[in-house]
Formats: sequence, C-alpha cells, structure tokens
Amino acid sequence: MKNIGIHGRWSRPAFSLSSLAAAGLTLAPQFQAQAEGLRNPPPGAYALGRSGSRAAHVGDSSAITHNPANLPDIGALDYSLSLMGVHISVDYEGPSGSAGTVDPWKALPALYASTPLKDGRFAVGLGLHSPYGLSNEWEQNGAFRYTAPWFTELKTINLNPTAAWKINDQLSLGVGFDAMWSELKLKQFYPWALVAGDPSAPDGEMRARGDGVGFGGNIGLTWQPAERHRIAVAYRSQMTVDYDGSFEVSNIPTGFPVGQPESSFGSSITFPDIVTLGYGFQINDRVRVGADIEWLQFSNFEELPIEVGAPPPLVPSSINQDWDDTFTFGIGGDWQINDCFTVRASYQYYMTPVPDETFSPTIPDSNQNVVTASVAYKWGRSVLELAYGLVLYDDRNITNNQNPAFNGRYELGVHLVTGGYRFTF
Repeated sequence: MKNIGIHGRWSRPAFSLSSLAAAGLTLAPQFQAQAEGLRNPPPGAYALGRSGSRAAHVGDSSAITHNPANLPDIGALDYSLSLMGVHISVDYEGPSGSAGTVDPWKALPALYASTPLKDGRFAVGLGLHSPYGLSNEWEQNGAFRYTAPWFTELKTINLNPTAAWKINDQLSLGVGFDAMWSELKLKQFYPWALVAGDPSAPDGEMRARGDGVGFGGNIGLTWQPAERHRIAVAYRSQMTVDYDGSFEVSNIPTGFPVGQPESSFGSSITFPDIVTLGYGFQINDRVRVGADIEWLQFSNFEELPIEVGAPPPLVPSSINQDWDDTFTFGIGGDWQINDCFTVRASYQYYMTPVPDETFSPTIPDSNQNVVTASVAYKWGRSVLELAYGLVLYDDRNITNNQNPAFNGRYELGVHLVTGGYRFTF
C-alpha cells in the first residue's frame, strides 16, 4: 500500500504534509455506534431489541428498512417513531501521545408509516431515517491536534417509499426506493508556524463542507416453507453521493503563496450493497427466535477523492481506503409475557471493514460484540418500547498505518438507548 503524502509546490516540513493527508482521511465517515464501517445502528426500538434477527420477523413499520416483504403482516395502519441516543467514547495512547473524544452523545431519529391495501394482500409504507453517519470530536489539544481533524461529521436522511405484496399464504415480496441526502463536514487545525517558518504565525483552521443526494433501492422476500418456519432474504443497493460545497482556510500568513482563503470542495462516497439472509421460528404463540447473516460490500470503498478548487496544495487528490467486505452474524428473539408486555433480546457479531493500514482516528472501528434488549408495553392501540444496546469493541492496536502518527492503541465504548412509540388503527 502506498504511503499518503501531498506533493505540490511546497518545500516545507514533511510534518505539515502528513497532517494535511490526515485531514483528507477523515472525510471518510467514522461514526459507528454498533455497526461496521459507515452504518448506523438499526432504527427503531423494536429492531434494536432484536438486532441480531430482523429479517424474518419485524412487527412494525420499520420493516420498510429491514425487510419490506413483512409489511403485510402488520395488518393495520401503523405509525412508528423512535429516537436513539448514542454514547460513544474513544481513548488513544501511542507514540504521538494521548487523546480522547468529547461530546459523546448523538441522536438518531426515525419515522415510519404503513397501511394495508386490498384485503391485506398489499401494503404500502414510507420510512425516514439515517442509515449512515458519523459525528466525532477529539479534544483540541491532544495527540491529533495537527494530524487529524478535531471535528468530523456525516449526516444522512433517507426517504424510503415501499410497497409489498403477499403473493400467497407462504410467500411475500416487498420493494422500496431510496433517496438519500447527505452532508459532510470537517474542521482541521493547521500549523502555519511550521509551514511558513514563522514561529509567531497563529494556527489556522481548514473547514470543508459539502452535500449531495444519492439514489438506490431495496427488496425483500419472505417464505414460509412450513408452519412456524420462515426464511427471509433482503437486499439493499449501494448508493453513491457526490458532495459539492465550500473549503476555507483561516489565518494564512501574509504573502504566503497558498491561493485564496475560500474555494470549492468536492468528494464522493459509495455506500455499500447489503445482503441479508434470515431464519425465524415460532416456538409457540408467545415465543419467536431467529438468526441473521449479513454481507456488506465495503470493498467498493477503495479511495476517497478530494477536490479543492484553490489552494490545491492543501489536500491530496485522493486518499487510499482499501476497505474489506464484511459479515455480521446474529441471533435474537421475543417473548410476549402477556397481553401488555413483550420482551426482546439479541446478540450480534460485527467484523470491521477497516484494515490497519488505512485506519484513522476519525474511523475508530474494530470488531464488535453487541448485546441488546428491549421491553414493550401495549395499551389499547398504542405501544411504548424502550431498548438498550451494549457494544463491546475489541481494542485496536495499530502498528503499520500508512500515516505513522495514527499508530497506537485505541479503546472504544458505545451505549445505545432507543425510545419508541407505535400507534395502530
């Protein structure tokens, strides 16, 4: 793997070049509350409660995301809204010193609605949620002050209209369309004193912002080969978002040949294809269990293009990523205790797509073991559900990174809390 660097008109210290390359690296999304690579945790309290098994059995409108073929099972007009709170912390120790993240709490809302049509054989729905994202803020005076952005943020909002058809009592099919808006931001300190050779020069700050829209689709199939048994297959297509926006650099030393303080910014991210295979078994009228296997094609994230109109020497034209395809494995189930209370629980294992060579402080990903649980309370036509997830990351020891400043030990911790409300009639 080639080493990242910036080769332009400057003949200044190499330290500044590596810090700029690091700035480019962090344009790749980094926040994974429970999932690998770029993906956010499953939306909805119901889905988080049985995160390891969502394909064969999904009992609310969040089936739009997880497997649209299950929408006819709801059998009523259904509204589902949820708010997830994500607490993520990262601590670093290494040759560069130590650092930690701040502002740990993030919010992920989701909204779904669906209704049956034509004697329940057909159903339509609409989902609005954030399938991918990041929000990472390092302490400003830590080890990464000049070697990684102190602030990186990726936002996504996905609109997912869906239709489903219960072909017969054994087979259902669902399809959906995805239109996803995304915004990308980063803020990076820049050591003008080193670059310009002037100890009195104050630090500058590079700021990049861009947004764009990507399109894709999803499809699901649920088959009941025998009583109490279900097999489900779901596919969500990749989406490519081209980002356009602005780039700014502050405190440029007087007379320094670096171009304009404001310029254009562009980049592009391809979000992965996802294939899910699920199995569900109804033990009795009150207990269901299941298992899912997912495949995510992150190998299409080979590099991150960086386009800055001026000044071009400040960033590389592209950054190597070379991510790997990954799998997740999970089990889960639910138990309807009585007419009012239902509990769910699951376990899921996630493999990281991020290799050691291209690991970045703003993508502090690692293999994960995730345990989740939820409790739902039903009264009348309403359901309240509270879900919790504990994400146990393997510690990450990086020794051969393309940017030596990123070598070291990373410890990650994540907690997920989702509250959901559902109304049917």
